[in-house]
Amino acid sequence: MKITAIQLNNIRSFKSVPKTQLSHSINIFIGANNAGKSTILNSIFLLQKDAFNGKGVTIGQRDGRVELYYSDEHLPFIPQNNTIAKLVFTLSQTGGTSRQFHTHNNQPNGNIAIIQELEPHNLIYPYLSKRKVVTYIDVMNEANAKSVSGNFTYLYSKVDRLVTPQFPGNKEFVEACNDILGFQISSLAVGNGKQPVYIVDSSENIPLSVMGEGVANILGLIVDLCIAENKIFLIEELENDIHPKALKALLKLIIEKSATNQFFISTHSNIVMKYLGSVSGSKIFNITNDVKDDTKPNLSLSKMTAVSNNPEERRRILEDLGYDFFDFDLWSGWLFLEESSAEIIIREYLIKWFVPALKNKIRTFSAGGTSNIYPKFDDFDKLFIFLHLEEVYKNKVWVQIDGGEEEGKIIQKMKDKYTKAGWNESNFGQFKEHDFEKYYPTEFQNRVNEIIQTKDKQTKREAKKELLIQVKNWIEQDNERAKEEFKESAKEVIEQLKLISKELNK
Repeated sequence: MKITAIQLNNIRSFKSVPKTQLSHSINIFIGANNAGKSTILNSIFLLQKDAFNGKGVTIGQRDGRVELYYSDEHLPFIPQNNTIAKLVFTLSQTGGTSRQFHTHNNQPNGNIAIIQELEPHNLIYPYLSKRKVVTYIDVMNEANAKSVSGNFTYLYSKVDRLVTPQFPGNKEFVEACNDILGFQISSLAVGNGKQPVYIVDSSENIPLSVMGEGVANILGLIVDLCIAENKIFLIEELENDIHPKALKALLKLIIEKSATNQFFISTHSNIVMKYLGSVSGSKIFNITNDVKDDTKPNLSLSKMTAVSNNPEERRRILEDLGYDFFDFDLWSGWLFLEESSAEIIIREYLIKWFVPALKNKIRTFSAGGTSNIYPKFDDFDKLFIFLHLEEVYKNKVWVQIDGGEEEGKIIQKMKDKYTKAGWNESNFGQFKEHDFEKYYPTEFQNRVNEIIQTKDKQTKREAKKELLIQVKNWIEQDNERAKEEFKESAKEVIEQLKLISKELNK
């Protein structure tokens, strides 16, 4: 069974979330603390448990409503029934919750039974923020191993069954422990019971109970991932208590398991966002909490917005999570440009057509405006110093921005600072034209001149975006003709790219 869409009314800080389509594989929720990410996960958790503890209704409202749309069945609790359109949970301010199936014409059609928190009947594996390493139960039995408690009370039994070579998931478990934890977990008699251990030799071992709490956090998720098939995972802040290298290995396992399971993950980590957000079919949702309630000025309401696949929007989201542009993989060189139009034309066309030696070697980057050039490059330089990468990138990064007096002052400032550190002056330069659009072919220049004369900055920015789309469409209609015309109109830009290629390939 998969949750295909969600709709909320008067649930916690969400006054309204219109019907929102969800990914069948991986859904990622980002946003500031207390923005409402947990509310989304707990709304889904209503299927198996009242995670709101009777306090899910928005302040000032009498009741709240969660609507979950789904596909497939989860027998015997959720049938495959063509007359049923959605699952509806109505929460009362007094603490009660009604649970009903609704038909396509929004009529009740029977009550929903609470799904058992016991494998294989459970639908959800909760891995929420309140998970804690509580007192472990070292009694090994089937009931404990199959319990889905949301904490690690029965972790010993869960591990014990997975270390058995014949048990389904054993091989995956062993590989995951080695890849993520860095060592293999076994199960041995310790004291009067059994518990997971790391075996040092025939006489010495390290029990899980004396390892760091972070190990149990990770191990608890690993055992569930290795067992789960056609389940739903609700995970909050996956990145807590785990080293980035181990986190990447854990994300790899989640991606593999998303082929048959559905994930809802809230995070503050740019690593989590980058890895999971790049999976085909995944969806990212940005939760904000800055909408004011007209009736209660001191109450901020939340909003959920799907993040598009637009590269610029995704880069901005990454930067909000502390992921600077230079966190990309290593390249032979970089070319900093002022605006996205220049970056797109150079990256997608001019390099491919006229300087193919730079293809897959140089990373182009748009700073998003004149004022961003210096600070972005300065951050880049600080990273070099921190990672001791001066020998890799010094004099292999070029800043080439538009012509103009203000831009000239920025370039001179950069030359003054960085040449003292051994950078060549030629790595910092300007085009002759103040607007990169002046390098577009002749037939676009009348429109370019109209745009340049526009006084309002926002209007000018939008007009440039529209013109760029027109130019790209024109290129696609006749690639060879476009190549010949750009050869003349962008001659200065092409010559600069050739000089960079010459330097880079010395």
